[in-house]
Amino acid sequence: MRTVQSGASLHDATIVLDDRVVLRAANVSVGPGLTLVRGPNGSGKTTLLRALAGLLPLARGDRTASGDVLYIGHRPMLLRGLTARENLQFFVRFRGGDTRGIDGALRAWGVGDDMDRPVEHLSAGERRRAALARVETERVSVLLLDEPFTELDDAGSSRLRLTIARARDDGRTVVVATHGHFELDDLTSSRIMIDGGAATAA
Repeated sequence: MRTVQSGASLHDATIVLDDRVVLRAANVSVGPGLTLVRGPNGSGKTTLLRALAGLLPLARGDRTASGDVLYIGHRPMLLRGLTARENLQFFVRFRGGDTRGIDGALRAWGVGDDMDRPVEHLSAGERRRAALARVETERVSVLLLDEPFTELDDAGSSRLRLTIARARDDGRTVVVATHGHFELDDLTSSRIMIDGGAATAA
């Protein structure tokens, strides 16, 4: 089943955090396919993705988005006290989806043996893989992934590349912020370079 095509955009968007301009007059539009956001550490990649997700207030400018958005950042953002399976069930049900594919997704991501352990008892890599399994279980149209390869081993990195490729082929909007991982270049339809709070199409 293909996802309804959609995307997100920022128009003349400026973000100020702690009295510092972090993103300045950004005009960014992302749509179906894979967009890579690249730039050095501290350049504003995370701020850009969080702005597209609607998680940061704009000092000026506008944000638009069509379709449901899933943002996965540096932290896995899983609910403590719940197991990996219970976390994914919660998020899927919140969106009104079908939970039947959760066990299979967790097994595919290498968390099958530990899916019933509270997430705080999982390793950092297991928590990361459980969070990324949400890409396969939640039928959102816009995926915003901030340095998603962090804490992944080779098997996890291969699974992530396959998952990104499938999401792209399914007509979803996929945005990945990274300062490396050039193995994604052959999947990419557009690029954004960001440095010093300025975002430009590359």
